[in-house]
Amino acid sequence: MDEISNELDSLNTEVIDQMNSWVDLLGGGEVGRLVGAVLVLFVFFVFKRVLVRGVLGVLRRIAHQTERSMIANVLDAFALPLQVLVMLLGAYFAVELLDLPVAIDAPLIEAIHIAAMFCVFWALFRAVEPVAVSLNSLIGRFGAGLGDDLRQFFIRGVKTLIVVIGFVIFLEGWGIDVSAFLGGLGLAGMAVALAAKDSVANIFGGLTIFADNLYKRGDWIETPHFEGTVEEVGLRATKVRTFAKALVTMPNAQIVDSPVINWSRMTHRRIKMVIGLEYRTTAKQMERIVEKLRDFLKNDDDVAQTDVAQMVHLSDFGASSINIDLYYFTKTTDWVTWREIRNRHIIAFKRIVEEEDAAFAFPSQSLYVESLPDNLVDTQNDQRPTRQIG
Repeated sequence: MDEISNELDSLNTEVIDQMNSWVDLLGGGEVGRLVGAVLVLFVFFVFKRVLVRGVLGVLRRIAHQTERSMIANVLDAFALPLQVLVMLLGAYFAVELLDLPVAIDAPLIEAIHIAAMFCVFWALFRAVEPVAVSLNSLIGRFGAGLGDDLRQFFIRGVKTLIVVIGFVIFLEGWGIDVSAFLGGLGLAGMAVALAAKDSVANIFGGLTIFADNLYKRGDWIETPHFEGTVEEVGLRATKVRTFAKALVTMPNAQIVDSPVINWSRMTHRRIKMVIGLEYRTTAKQMERIVEKLRDFLKNDDDVAQTDVAQMVHLSDFGASSINIDLYYFTKTTDWVTWREIRNRHIIAFKRIVEEEDAAFAFPSQSLYVESLPDNLVDTQNDQRPTRQIG
């Protein structure tokens, strides 16, 4: 590392000496150095445009032709910071050429160094998203919705890391002892860690959601606290849009510690139904109705026939009906399609019952009065209107 630094210092000295010799050809003096500084800035400006439009343009076209879109996108991200870095390099040589007083020269050189470091971290910051997009094949194994959330998680984490490292390097560049600074924050860090334990728990909860693939964006989930569609799985919390169209934000730690039902992972959708027949329905009619219901379900293309239960039985004698219990599953899990199938089945079941000259029962009560009290009968007779003759 020291050898590389020495080589760069030697190259820098040679370039500055060569530029000073060119200034001497222009007549030297303050005017000559000012003209030389302007020429240096102009040369680097032209070099910047040639570099971006020429070299980077050719490399981008080659990357696109070879189907290396990640490289092309990274080059696009580097383009603007690289232009600024080239102009900063030109500004550095222009300042060295002007031979300014130390009180002015030193702060300018220091500012250029800091700006150059900023450009490096700026380029890395801009390159995070193109690199994350290029990981689609790897992240896509977790599913489309969860892959998007993982990609955002990766982007935020890496960008945060770049910002922190850049901030530490800037502090070092300004002469601040970062190790002593961080050591001084040790005791304060313990207090912050205790205060931020819930945030840390939520972050680990988010990692658990990603690792276990509990749910992804677009899934319909249910917890003891809410039920709805997942809109975003964040680093700290999950956002769910309830069926009342309200947005619920729940910390990841609470979700992980609660039972979560992921209805979107259903393989089939269940239908439970009870048909109540009138008590006057004969046994033969009930046998034929049950048999026709079973045949209907076995021959329906929308009803799942394997790996799930399919049951049609007389279940019990109800208060006002003899009940037939139906329990089966549809092949689709789509809610709207499931409702249409259920609607069609209800009409078909009604038709089957009507074809057997039976009818559906409805809640009813019969009241039988065996006799009335004698005094009630006498009172009613006494209250009959009398006719007057006169």
